[in-house]
Amino acid sequence: MKKTLIYLLTGVVVTTACKKSFLSPTPQSTATAVNFYKNTADITNAVTAAYAPLQGAALYQTNITIMTELRSDNIEDQNPGADAGKQFNIDRFLAGADNTVFGDTWLALYNGISRCNNTLAHLDVVTDTRLRSQYEGELRFLRALHYFNLVRFWGNVPLVLQPVTTKEAQNIGRSSSEAVYAAIEEDLTKAAALLPATYAAADMGRASAGAAKGLLGKVYLTEKKYQQAVTTLKELLPQGTNPYKYTLLPNVADVFSVSNKLNAEILFAVHFEKSITGQGHSVSAYFNRPVLDPNLLNAYEASDTRRDLLNQQSIDANTAPVKKYFDTFDPTFRTVGNDYIVLRYADVLLMYVEALNEVAYSGDANSEQFIYLNAVRNRAKASAYTPAQLNSQQSFRAAVLQERRLELPLEFNRWFDLVRTNTAQQAMQNSGLTKLSIQAFQYLYPIPQGQIEVIHNPSIFPQNPGY
Repeated sequence: MKKTLIYLLTGVVVTTACKKSFLSPTPQSTATAVNFYKNTADITNAVTAAYAPLQGAALYQTNITIMTELRSDNIEDQNPGADAGKQFNIDRFLAGADNTVFGDTWLALYNGISRCNNTLAHLDVVTDTRLRSQYEGELRFLRALHYFNLVRFWGNVPLVLQPVTTKEAQNIGRSSSEAVYAAIEEDLTKAAALLPATYAAADMGRASAGAAKGLLGKVYLTEKKYQQAVTTLKELLPQGTNPYKYTLLPNVADVFSVSNKLNAEILFAVHFEKSITGQGHSVSAYFNRPVLDPNLLNAYEASDTRRDLLNQQSIDANTAPVKKYFDTFDPTFRTVGNDYIVLRYADVLLMYVEALNEVAYSGDANSEQFIYLNAVRNRAKASAYTPAQLNSQQSFRAAVLQERRLELPLEFNRWFDLVRTNTAQQAMQNSGLTKLSIQAFQYLYPIPQGQIEVIHNPSIFPQNPGY
């Protein structure tokens, strides 16, 4: 059955607290929407459900890993026969517009956007102004995250910021990436102003003001708006005494411990609970005995504690994930409960020093550039960098990119980092696994073929060049 963009843009989310949803394939009347979103409890359930797409296999449970880590030089797929070669072909830059990983991810991202749009349109039923502001901030954060992934994966994409009818959806083309980024910036700026800095224990895991600022800093960095990135990320400093209490944990392994979730290093994570029906997940195929680039594994110093997180630890005879994602199976559901971290404090510090360096290189060992870069390395018991080693903007830039690879492997950053720094072609050619020669057009994925066919108007909805 052909799934369409229209399906996602017109659907009204009907949801319960257990996060199950119905996206109607036909347009809902205004009365139907109003009847559902009739009070604060309904909006509360709808906001909770807006987080649900993040947990799905089409996003962070599986496909985001494929499109950000498998695509990069970190992991390799060596099984071309599995699942009709869909993942293998993405890894080897052979996948076309008909690859269902792309189609499923596209639909899931617009599913999430649709949920946000529909709920934002009915927030006026929430009478508590503080709660209404929080909910608006959460929905804007989630919508921005979805659009940030869309624009990085596909470039120009449809920009829809309110519920639309089927007729309207049929005429929605691809907006410029500049327009999409402007909408992301606006959502995150407003979210940062609306959201609380912290939550009570019962609401831990919701998007916070600090998460919005951290994501906005990453957006600015991606856009090469370096001074804005510096200004925004600086609001999350200094370490430990910032308004959000973010800090590097003394032991990097504790960041990923399932007994230490949502710790002081986490700005935002996709949350799972293995003991609740439907809230756990399987061990990702690409975290279970993964084929990792030996260049990555060999790049760690002998003393670097991060290297052990890429060693495997057995759960049973068939399952041995890297330690970063180790958990035991729930005895009832046979699922694990690792959270998938979207943004953490070490990432913030590395983004901050990267942006500082792009604004102006400093060769002062006591500058923030060296202090915060070395804070990440010192926590891992790696040797500190000196200005003699990093004596230029170019050498500092290369060191930060390498440090991001050492600090953040298998955390959904590597492909985006390579594209953002225009180093993907070089990295794939220098892989310690299969060396690949790729072209610049492959920095973006093909628009899913189903979307091309249903809109069927290349003047407003063309395929990406090269596909």
